[in-house]
Amino acid sequence: MTSLLLLFLLPLSALSLTTPISYLPLQPVTINTNTKINIIPTFPLGSAVYTPGESVTLSIFEPRYRKMYDHILLNGSRRFIVPQTITDPTTGEKKVSEYAPVLYLDELKDVSGKTGDQVKYLCSHSCVGIARIAGVKRLSQPGQDEWMECYAEVLPEEVITVEDAVDLTAIRSHYKKLVDLQHTTTSSVRFTKDSVNTLALAPGREEGSLWSTVRLWSRFKDQYASNLEREIQESLQMKILDHLKELNQENTASINFESLPDNLKKEVLEVERRVREECAPIYEESNRFLQVCLQMSYGERVKEVSGRIEEEVRLGEGRVMLSNII
Repeated sequence: MTSLLLLFLLPLSALSLTTPISYLPLQPVTINTNTKINIIPTFPLGSAVYTPGESVTLSIFEPRYRKMYDHILLNGSRRFIVPQTITDPTTGEKKVSEYAPVLYLDELKDVSGKTGDQVKYLCSHSCVGIARIAGVKRLSQPGQDEWMECYAEVLPEEVITVEDAVDLTAIRSHYKKLVDLQHTTTSSVRFTKDSVNTLALAPGREEGSLWSTVRLWSRFKDQYASNLEREIQESLQMKILDHLKELNQENTASINFESLPDNLKKEVLEVERRVREECAPIYEESNRFLQVCLQMSYGERVKEVSGRIEEEVRLGEGRVMLSNII
């Protein structure tokens, strides 16, 4: 029975191979441009991932990106791409994601006078599409005048094919089951019952498309990780507060780790371990989910979202079964 429950509670990602994120070497290459592949300004923001239909606000302070914004305004394109950049943990090689969101500049405000020139522009954008990067044309480093550029193709609006035809009735049924489970248990994070009737699954890139549900799911997992992190830390925070009260130092703004008694030091290290091992992977997988969806077709995204909903249903049913046994 125990082994059966462990299998029931095992995440889907541990039972099947996950879709790998496609990356390219972060080094300049030479590629001939054509009607599809163009040189596009590139603004890498580390692990940040944006999705079509999303609104994005950025504060621009680095000289190289101030110039990039001046450039896209002068040439009228008003767009750039934001790929993920990573360092391979095994090889140490720097890489850039093959698929990147395309941001369109909607509004630019010069706030240098209000910020003492610490921030030059406050910019509002719409994520209007996805680009497939063929290679890096030019790299850029902090302190340089030039921004990064990539050879990339902005992908056209998707045409739904026979292969993309999926049964949306099934995903709606699984989602309703998940919401019902969440509202009959003590789930700390849950979807509203009204969301069952408004679950967005349509093709396209505008608000109300499947991309809205992709973002909703990512926020759900982020909130779950945030709540878990808070629960892990609460007990320790109370113990540290009690310790400070004993010393009449409860109003202390900061605490030196070395000043804590050994038992609290151990608990601090244990909390750090749990957050690192239990919470960080959830945040990372939520972010990874967004990036994976960028490189999928509509039909593949529907199946990806459906699979994650089914996984969450199984986990919920497993928790209910376990609580009944206990």
